[in-house]
Amino acid sequence: MIALVRYLVSDVVKAQRWIAPMLAFLAVSMIATPTVGPVLPTYAISAATLLPISMWFTIVVFHNEEPAQGAITMAVAGGFSRVWPAKLVAAFVGALAFVVLAFLYITVSTFSQTTPTRLGIGILDYVMCAVTGVAFGALISRPVMPKVAWTVLTGVAICLAQLLIRHAPPVNAMIQLYAGDSPAESVGQLLLIAAESLVLAAVAIGVGNVLARARS
Repeated sequence: MIALVRYLVSDVVKAQRWIAPMLAFLAVSMIATPTVGPVLPTYAISAATLLPISMWFTIVVFHNEEPAQGAITMAVAGGFSRVWPAKLVAAFVGALAFVVLAFLYITVSTFSQTTPTRLGIGILDYVMCAVTGVAFGALISRPVMPKVAWTVLTGVAICLAQLLIRHAPPVNAMIQLYAGDSPAESVGQLLLIAAESLVLAAVAIGVGNVLARARS
């Protein structure tokens, strides 16, 4: 599995399709995340932007190989049960890189407000948004949705739903939670949002796996 994940990550890096989501994430992070206000809302906004970016990167991973090349990889690597999870792990690795990049940028920029509790909350914000984004990305990628147009439209719909549906985990619920800056009061609610996000991600991954297996 490790060798297969390394191959997939290397193949994505060589294809350079990761550059677009990375530049988009850097641009949005610098424009939409102020570093002069309370740090928790800043973490929340930055983490919220990570969900569509990690979903985008996951789509890049799943669509990086052409269908013929993907069939060869599947035949050589041992079939769907090995390749699909490996692509999911490769997407998580890329999303984790975005997490580290964004977390360090916000933390260094707001260092005067740093406390252990706030650092923990910030990390949890990023991780649950990244995990959910990867799960959604796997659900709407090839072979579940072989046409890129449908993938893009569905991805935009998911992002709008995350932003506009009240208490939708993790994005809308997190943004509402951080309307204030009271880390001691928000930890319990944040853990609940994180649990809901993990359940949502698990369902998306499970459905995506079933559909992808059926279409492979």
